[in-house]
Amino acid sequence: MALDYQPLFILASGMLLQERKLGVITNNLANLDTPSFKRDLVLASAWYTDMGTKRPTENPEEPSNNFVYPVVGSVFTDLSQGPLRQTDNPLDLAIEGKGFFAVRTQEGVRFTRKGNFTVDKDGFLVTEEGYRVLDRDMREIQVEGGTVTVDPEGNVYIEGDQIATIGVWDLQNPEKVGFDLFTGTPVPAEDFRIRQGFVEMSNVNGVLEMVRIIETSRAHEVYARLIQAVDEVQEKVNNVLR
Repeated sequence: MALDYQPLFILASGMLLQERKLGVITNNLANLDTPSFKRDLVLASAWYTDMGTKRPTENPEEPSNNFVYPVVGSVFTDLSQGPLRQTDNPLDLAIEGKGFFAVRTQEGVRFTRKGNFTVDKDGFLVTEEGYRVLDRDMREIQVEGGTVTVDPEGNVYIEGDQIATIGVWDLQNPEKVGFDLFTGTPVPAEDFRIRQGFVEMSNVNGVLEMVRIIETSRAHEVYARLIQAVDEVQEKVNNVLR
């Protein structure tokens, strides 16, 4: 009967949830020093049934046949701002407040808060990966010819002459695609300030993540021990019934 398997499937689901959490937490810790990295959180949910009475089938893997199933709901990205680190490099730009830079990739326009830019061989402002940075009209920005200055509104000057305005965008329904790129529906950002000579760092709190990884590891161990105990009890019951 499905009821014989309920404890094992419920506990196994809990253990798999902890494994997914461990993967997300360790990835956060691995990017503790990655500029502009945004930490991820696992959102969990649960299947509830009416004391196991709703059993349309006898399949023990069917959530509606069991009392409670913990499952991974989704992975949520915390977009809160990380601390700003001063570099005094004129091509390092950080957004203070809301907003993303737009960059052109092979897959199309993507958005990032990682502003440690350089200049490519053709004189265009680019990311570390070589993606060209876009202005507020989604045009690439060429910065040849002298000292680059960027004001808090994102206006770009070379030797005092304005040549472009860096696009800064709020995203509706943002979705992370990689470590520091996002997709979403862009709208012009308003509540921001560009800081030249600064880089935004990761918003991962190393101490907090270490506490979370210890808690999650212990929870995983508890689930594993309970599964072993339930299996031993079930084996004894089977031997008695024989």
